[in-house]
Amino acid sequence: MRKTILAALAAALCLSLTSASADVWHDDFEVENPEAWHIVGNSNVWKIADGFLRAEAKREWELDYELYRFQALPAPYTHFTVTLNDFGGDKTRFGFAVGTSFPDTSEEDPFFYVFFTDEIRARRFNGKGSSHPFRSRISREPRTRWETEALTQMELHVRFGHFEVYADGEFRTEFRDANFDKIEILGFVMEGINIANEWEGSAWVDSFTISEPTLAVAVSPKAKLATTWGKLKTGK
Repeated sequence: MRKTILAALAAALCLSLTSASADVWHDDFEVENPEAWHIVGNSNVWKIADGFLRAEAKREWELDYELYRFQALPAPYTHFTVTLNDFGGDKTRFGFAVGTSFPDTSEEDPFFYVFFTDEIRARRFNGKGSSHPFRSRISREPRTRWETEALTQMELHVRFGHFEVYADGEFRTEFRDANFDKIEILGFVMEGINIANEWEGSAWVDSFTISEPTLAVAVSPKAKLATTWGKLKTGK
């Protein structure tokens, strides 16, 4: 009888952990985690060092939009909150990308809103060397720039195509694009800007957290396991 009760309690605890793990997924970038992140494009750009995800661009590299894609939870997502701590760069264009593709367009490159520390940019790219504006669609982001090369924290709220951005605890802006009601791609982006072959720089982010993600598909046991690991490895 006692063994039965203990087994039931253990099963309940496991179920509780799995359910709770869907509320928060966190990575403090202490170790490489290829199960959670996928590099699209130039793998030399990205590295985990000193508890940071770091991105570098060098003069001899031809970079456009390099993508460090989140894959710990299965896409698409309908709403979520992303929190980035100690987020910035030196002589770089480093941001967080929220993207999707549309079946009614013949182009292969997905559509993205890229949230840099100082502006929001609407672009299309595949992470493999091509980029261009939306073209066939009207972007909705505010044409505003802020004098912030680095942020202690950026918080991005996405709710069925409605975007809200907070910077260092203060409301920054919001906009809506109904075409982004389901998000297929999340990840960090290094935008390469090489002017007369004289540009190089580096960027960093200390931690990434996605909170309350609502998935448009059922979460598989493998995804739940990855989520639990991402949460437990920080001791939270």
